[in-house]
Amino acid sequence: MPGDIVVQDSDDRSERMIKDPGRYFAEARERAEREVRREAEVRKDAAGQDEPGE
Repeated sequence: MPGDIVVQDSDDRSERMIKDPGRYFAEARERAEREVRREAEVRKDAAGQDEPGE
């Protein structure tokens, strides 16, 4: 078994949150809002396909 194992982590969220919390949370809010809008569009499109005559 190797003695030296290095785990690299590319997740820098905690560093970004500490460095500039206002920006971090603003970006997180924007991502969440985009996801909600995208989900609403997907559901709207799926509901529209089931309607006859459309």
